[in-house]
Amino acid sequence: MTMAKKLSKSTAGRPDRDGFLTTMLDRASDAFAFDTEQRRRVVEDMKFAFVSGHQWDEHLTKKRRNRPCYEFNRIRQLIRRVTGQQLKNKPEIKVRAVEDNDVDTAEIINGLIKNIEVQSSAENAYDTAFQWACGGGYGVLRVVAEYESDESFDQCLKIKTVQDPMTVWFDPSAREFDRSDARYVFVTEVIPRSEFQRRWPKAEVVDFDHGPFDEHDRQWWFDDSVRIAEYWYVEDEPKKLYMLSDGTVVSAEEFDPIRDDAEALGLTVKTEREVMGKCVYTCLVSGAGKLEEPTKWGGSMIPIIPQWGDLVTIEGKQIYSGMTRFGRDAQTIHNFELSTLVEVIAKQPNSPLTATTAMIKGLESYYERLGYDDPPVLLYNVDPAAPAGRPQREQPAQFPAAFAQLSAVATDELKANLGVYDASIGARSNESSGRAILARQTEGEVANFVYVDNQIKALKRLGEVLVDAIPKYYDADRSIRILGEENAEKYVRINRPMIDQQTGETHIINDLSRGRYDVTVTVGKNFDTARMELAETAQSLATTPGPMGAIGQYLLLKSLDTPGATEAVKAARKLMVNQGLLEPGEGDQPPPPPQPNPKDVADAALKSEQAKKTAAEAEGQQLDNQIVATQFGMELGAAGLTPPTQAPMGGPPPDIRSPSLPPAQAQPIRPEQPPQGGFSL
Repeated sequence: MTMAKKLSKSTAGRPDRDGFLTTMLDRASDAFAFDTEQRRRVVEDMKFAFVSGHQWDEHLTKKRRNRPCYEFNRIRQLIRRVTGQQLKNKPEIKVRAVEDNDVDTAEIINGLIKNIEVQSSAENAYDTAFQWACGGGYGVLRVVAEYESDESFDQCLKIKTVQDPMTVWFDPSAREFDRSDARYVFVTEVIPRSEFQRRWPKAEVVDFDHGPFDEHDRQWWFDDSVRIAEYWYVEDEPKKLYMLSDGTVVSAEEFDPIRDDAEALGLTVKTEREVMGKCVYTCLVSGAGKLEEPTKWGGSMIPIIPQWGDLVTIEGKQIYSGMTRFGRDAQTIHNFELSTLVEVIAKQPNSPLTATTAMIKGLESYYERLGYDDPPVLLYNVDPAAPAGRPQREQPAQFPAAFAQLSAVATDELKANLGVYDASIGARSNESSGRAILARQTEGEVANFVYVDNQIKALKRLGEVLVDAIPKYYDADRSIRILGEENAEKYVRINRPMIDQQTGETHIINDLSRGRYDVTVTVGKNFDTARMELAETAQSLATTPGPMGAIGQYLLLKSLDTPGATEAVKAARKLMVNQGLLEPGEGDQPPPPPQPNPKDVADAALKSEQAKKTAAEAEGQQLDNQIVATQFGMELGAAGLTPPTQAPMGGPPPDIRSPSLPPAQAQPIRPEQPPQGGFSL
């Protein structure tokens, strides 16, 4: 029977004017019927690892009958090793601007995403999806839009926890790793029929005892409950884009209602073009049709993301699994051998008795109680055929070493299958150096890094969904809270129109709809605050000798959150500033001038004294020269010659010529060689 025939039967009498119901039921049938075997194994793996009583299959339980079936659940803790490592390493979504002029907006979007994560308790969503991915191989993340409060029209985005990924059904034709090519997704929920009738009293409830129904309807209607679903689907719709005079690109649907007001402020349409865009709708449905009218999602991506464990494609089929899948057999053998070992050892004190029929005749109930009772006296009848005989216990069985050895082998196989070894789970080993111990501890992390890597891919898609939807839900002129380092709060005004006084054009300040952005995800140690991260870094630095060790000790004091730490930090900072290891900040006293080196002081004093001596000698020579010049002038005057003009200090000596001799015969007299004993020509 074709699907069309099924639908024509199951939808008989139901209005379907636009074909919505037929298309929805057709897609639901394909989604619900696809991959049922893998989804069943995911549920079994999760129960095997995390729910007590599911580690013995039906076959082994029947074979053991009333014999003990104990569970020694090692696989759960080995999985917890990987999920615990994820709890220590906090993933962080980061948005980077593609163009330089969008860097400030990217910072606002980053802070807004952090605020969304805090308000949504997104860590619960991340941890739940990661646990399902590790244990069963499939988890789900999702984003929803809600009103900020019952008294507000402003909407905000939230990251919601998907407690049961088995309620999410993706388009079977989607092949991309993150299912970004899915045309539809169902998120189902089963509620009591009474609750269904209370919430939608006019909706149809199909009764299996009356009217036509088939297997298609049985996917939606149960004896006492009803399945409802969020039906997400993508429609290709033509739309018109405007490029405004300020360079902003908006859709005609957004701009046309405010076009007159925008043009009055100088914001006009520069150019336009037609494109085929993706529009995402969601509608609450049941097997009988719409429960509510479809609503349009603000973004262009379905806000539901799968998170895989270990995903491979074989012969065109994608197969996913978690850590449990390949450790089940080893865990089952471990349980079987230890249960048998416990059973054998428990029977050793009560080994069977050897006695004749006459010895226990009339004491049958007494001997039956010996298996669980401890009587002080062993009663028996004397057998005439064996007057010296009495009931005796058989020799107890030897300790079953083979069971213990096989159990140990199963434990080692379990560790090897899951890639988590003794040293990587904290057990002692034969490594002696710190480097060797760390290397062994990271073996398990490397072996299971595929789960962390797939979480990074899922969170990258989640970040892309948020970046795509944020401009649509945070589109009004409003003040929002963003979070920075160590969750420091900051409030910014977004989408605020401002008029340029020079050009008269309107500009939007912090317009979140502008720009293009890339999304990356980083994984680092999960510190509750930056103070804890600072403490770990400073502690390793404080042991370094020299100035770097002093800086590390100061940073370690800063990271302390104990009474009196503030005063210690102030004192340490003063010392560091005075030593020149820290630059003076606001409120810090400038450091005192450094004390001079005694050797330098002595050398400077010596040079000063030498300079003074040289200056004194020069001054004495100058006085001697002046005396000689004065005496020379007096001798010239006595001889009737014209005394020379006094030359300036340092200038050339004056020419002294006799007025009665020709110029050629006049000889200059050098002051540096004064005549001895008189004057002669």
